[in-house]
Amino acid sequence: MISFNNFRRLDPASRDVANELLASANGHEQAFFAFIYRWMAFNSWMSAITLEYTDRAMIDSLVAEPRLIAAHDQMMASDREYGHLVDTFATAWPVLNVRDVRRKIGHDAFRLHDRPALLSACAAANVKQQPIDWLPGQQPNWEQVLRTIYQVRCNLFHGEKSPQNFRDFKLVEASDRVLQAFMTNTNCFDWYDL
Repeated sequence: MISFNNFRRLDPASRDVANELLASANGHEQAFFAFIYRWMAFNSWMSAITLEYTDRAMIDSLVAEPRLIAAHDQMMASDREYGHLVDTFATAWPVLNVRDVRRKIGHDAFRLHDRPALLSACAAANVKQQPIDWLPGQQPNWEQVLRTIYQVRCNLFHGEKSPQNFRDFKLVEASDRVLQAFMTNTNCFDWYDL
């Protein structure tokens, strides 16, 4: 069960690290590094509030948290900038699990196929992707947004994204902008249990 108070109970030096990572993200000009710093700060927050041991368990807790769902829904309804950022991010969906692509389709899959052919081959091979239950034109929900940002993070952290690749750059940039807007607008690091 999530307790937002847990982050406030951390040793002040530990909270300072998360806040310093956010400051580094906000001050970095390169989207890849900004996203890395921002994700590390977000990861420390979600670790504290969930007390889970794995990223997957932390994400599972966050996507089911009513307060986070309500914050996303409220911003989608009333914050044009956030809605635009999420909608722009969704134009690049689905985000494939690159390790699964390479395992099932081959290491040269991204070079050999254009996007439609790659998506078709991935569908035939049942390649993992995020979001799972989303169709173009639907408004992305909190779970879809967070799980897809996490897939971008996994691809990047496991060495499967490059700033020289235009699509990779746009995915990382969009993930960072959505995460930044959500964190800034909700001020979630300062939440207490209701």
